[in-house]
Amino acid sequence: MSVTEDEAKPIQYRKHLRWGEHDPNRRANTPLGMWAWLWQRVSALLIVVLLVLHISLPYKLAIQFLLLLTVTFHATLGLRVILLDFNLVSIRHHRTLAWALPVVGLIAIFIVWRCIY
Repeated sequence: MSVTEDEAKPIQYRKHLRWGEHDPNRRANTPLGMWAWLWQRVSALLIVVLLVLHISLPYKLAIQFLLLLTVTFHATLGLRVILLDFNLVSIRHHRTLAWALPVVGLIAIFIVWRCIY
C-alpha cells in the first residue's frame, strides 16, 4: 500500500500562546458566526439600557429611534440563527444572511420611521 504525499507530511500545528502573548491574526481568523453571536449579546444589553431610558424619558425621539434600531438589529440576527438552526436556509448562505438581514431591517426601519414621523 503506497502512502500519498499528504499522508506522509506531519500535521503542522501552530505553537501555543504563552501567558500575556496576543495573537496578531485573532480578529482576522474569527468566524463571522461568532461575531454575529457577540453583537447579538451586545445589542441585548443595549436594549435593556435603552428600554430603561425610554421608560424614564418617553417622548424623546432619539431614544425611541435608537431602541427601534437596536431591537431590529437584534431581531435580524435572531432570525438568522433561527433560519440556520432549523435548516430553512443552507449553511453556505450564512455570510449572506449575516449581512443581508440587518440591511433589510434598516430599510424597513427607515420606511416605517418615515411613515410615522
